Amino acid sequence: MSAFTRRNSRAYSIASDDRHPTPRPSPTPPATRRSGVRGVRATSSADDTPPIEPPKATKLPPYYFFAPTVPSPFTGTLDASLDTILSWGTLHSSTVVVKETLLRPMSTSTNWPSLLMTAFGPSSGLDAQLRRILLQELVFLITRTLLPEQIAENRAAMARLYDKKKQLAIRLVLRYDMLREWQLGEGPVGKRDLSVASVAPNDPGAAENGGAVQAVDVPINGVQGDEGYKRRDLMSNIWPTLIAAPAGGFTTHGVRERMKHYVTHLDGYLLLTDAQVGNWGEQTLVIRASQMILQWQWLRQKNERLEEMEGNGWEELDGRADECEWIAEKKEGNWGKGKGDEEGV
Repeated sequence: MSAFTRRNSRAYSIASDDRHPTPRPSPTPPATRRSGVRGVRATSSADDTPPIEPPKATKLPPYYFFAPTVPSPFTGTLDASLDTILSWGTLHSSTVVVKETLLRPMSTSTNWPSLLMTAFGPSSGLDAQLRRILLQELVFLITRTLLPEQIAENRAAMARLYDKKKQLAIRLVLRYDMLREWQLGEGPVGKRDLSVASVAPNDPGAAENGGAVQAVDVPINGVQGDEGYKRRDLMSNIWPTLIAAPAGGFTTHGVRERMKHYVTHLDGYLLLTDAQVGNWGEQTLVIRASQMILQWQWLRQKNERLEEMEGNGWEELDGRADECEWIAEKKEGNWGKGKGDEEGV
């Protein structure tokens, strides 16, 4: 079994080394997965860093129903993320240690808050304006490129998996939306997990803001690369773009059900505006950037594990759901079972 599946496999953070529990119908007690595999959580004890999350509502916000951008600006590959990290590294020479750490495979010994404070904190010798610019650009790098690219990669792997195993239980711990707890909304009978259907675009090319990028202004003491790093603009339709089905939709009802997007606190990361991030203090920037990096690194590991499984014909997912370490247990709550949420694998 790979190190990713071991109970003691976790990402270290100066703020916290806790990890995300399995999606659950109530806040307590925290649910664990059969093999101890849990999503990583980088929390903070700082009073000024509440979690970023979508509005707690019983209905889905309208941005889930915007027209998607077609074609998607995201290729769904790790190479695309690594190339963008290299480009971000041209902003200033002080980004080198952060850039090189992001490019390497995840290490559980990396103390991200400490590393970011060393690179961009007061002791770095950079002036306050430049420190803020570099930290903000790191946040936008993660939320507007790295996370979307690996979510797209994860969903592509999910589609291939569910096409082969149409009865696979939905609660696969390697899904991108199993990094965080599923949010609840009102259903026909009690509470239900909030989910968004994956449908094919009705009017390709109708959506505006197709992932445009803009040059980043660096103060005069910055060291700009030849081409310069260009930040991706905020895409208000990023979730419809990421979860859109291919042209013609999915072939069976079972696959369509399994390709639904389940709403989690991760959703709010991808919708952060320039103004929101601009209002954060330096400590908040460091802590939240560290949280986001950990989420991306664990998603990167999930995708690598899915690639290994696919190479072996998905054999590790054979058998029953209650016997498979990659299927999270579902706690019984006060809502009914969703369509297509079979117990078998």
